Amino acid sequence: MAEPVESRPDETWLERIRAMGPEIDAAASAHETDNELDPQVVRMMDEAGVFAMMAPREVGGAEAHPSDLIDVIAELSYWDGSAGWYAHAVMTGGAVAGAYLGEGAMPAIFPDGRYAHVAGQAAPTGKAVREGDGYRISGRYSFGSGSPHAQFLVGGYLLQEGGKPVMNGAGQPVMLIGIAPRETVTFMGNWDVMGLRGTGSYDYVVNEQVLHEDFVHNTSAPVQRRGGTLYQMGFMALPCISHGAFAIGATRRVLDEWKAFAANRRRPDGSTMSDTATYHRDIAMAEADARAAEAYLRSTFDKIFDAAGTGAVPDHLRLDGRLATSHAYVVAMRIAQTAYAACTTTVLRNGHPLQRAFRDICAGNAHFLTAEQSIIDAGAVIAEVDGAALVF
Repeated sequence: MAEPVESRPDETWLERIRAMGPEIDAAASAHETDNELDPQVVRMMDEAGVFAMMAPREVGGAEAHPSDLIDVIAELSYWDGSAGWYAHAVMTGGAVAGAYLGEGAMPAIFPDGRYAHVAGQAAPTGKAVREGDGYRISGRYSFGSGSPHAQFLVGGYLLQEGGKPVMNGAGQPVMLIGIAPRETVTFMGNWDVMGLRGTGSYDYVVNEQVLHEDFVHNTSAPVQRRGGTLYQMGFMALPCISHGAFAIGATRRVLDEWKAFAANRRRPDGSTMSDTATYHRDIAMAEADARAAEAYLRSTFDKIFDAAGTGAVPDHLRLDGRLATSHAYVVAMRIAQTAYAACTTTVLRNGHPLQRAFRDICAGNAHFLTAEQSIIDAGAVIAEVDGAALVF
C-alpha cells in the first residue's frame, strides 16, 4: 500500500504517470502469457498514488478532478491498455468504499490513510439477506478486473426477504454493493482472453458469509458519508470517465503506431505510405475523430462536475455523460480497425504494440457500459421514445 496522496511532491498527475510510461510499456509483453500485470508495474502505480486518485481526501485519497482522472487513465492506457484498465477498476473501488461505506469499514480498507485496494464486479448476481447488524451474502461474478492484488472484492447483491426480492419505492429490486475480504473469496483462475490480458479479470465466488453493514452500500438509497462534488455527479459518472479515458489513451497509441509504420515502411518504388494521398486523407480524418471524441468527453465531465457542485446534474448532461463515453469507443474501434488493416502483416505478428492496442480496444468495447446497446438506449432518449431512460 502506498503512502497517502497528500504527501506527494508538487508535480502534475500527468507528469508523474508519463515518467513511468516506458517501463510500463516494456513490461506489457509479459502479461500476454501471464494474464496479470507485472507486480512491479502495480507497485509503481500504487507508489505514485494512482489507485487512490478517486478516493475521498478524508481517507487519504486525492479526490481528483475529472480532468486529472482522464489524464492519468488515458496516459496509462496509451502505454498499456491493461495497465489503464486495471488502474481504473481499482480507482473506482476506492471511490465507492471511501464515499459510501460506514465508519467501521474505513480502518480496514484505508488503514492509516493507505488504500488496501478494492476491485471486482458490481453486477447484481449475488443475493443478500438481512441478518443482525449485517447481511448474509453469497454470489458468483465475472470480469473481476483489478482483482489480483485487491484485498477486498466488490459484489452486487439483490436484497431478499422470505426468498423474494425486496422492492424499493420505485418498484425496483433493492441492489446492494458489498465489499468482502479477499480471504472469503474463491478465484476461478480463468482469464484467457483476446484483449486486456494483463487485467487478471478472473471470475470469482464470494463465499457465503455475514458481512457487517458498514461494508455494504445500498444503491437504492445512497448515503454519501465522505467527499464532495466528485461523488455527486451520478453513480455511473466515475465508471464513464474511466472507460472513456481508456478509449482515448488506447486510440492515441494506435494513431502513433500507425504514423510510425507509415513513415518507415518502404514500398516497392522506394516511397513510404506517408507519401500517399490516401494515407493523408485517412490519418487526417482519424486525428479529427480522435480529437473530437476526447474534447466531447472532457467538456462533458467538466460541465457535469460544475453542475454537481452547484446543484443537481440536468438530464441533458446525464445523457451526454453516457453518450460521450460510448462515442469514444465508436471512434476507437473505427480508428483501430482502419489502422490495423493499413499496417498489413506487420501488426499480424504477436508483440506489436498496435496489435495489442487493437485487441485491448475490442475487449473494452464489449463492456455493457459502452457496447452497442448503450448507444441504442441513448438514441431512444434523444428520439423521445416513451419510457426511454439511461442509468447514470
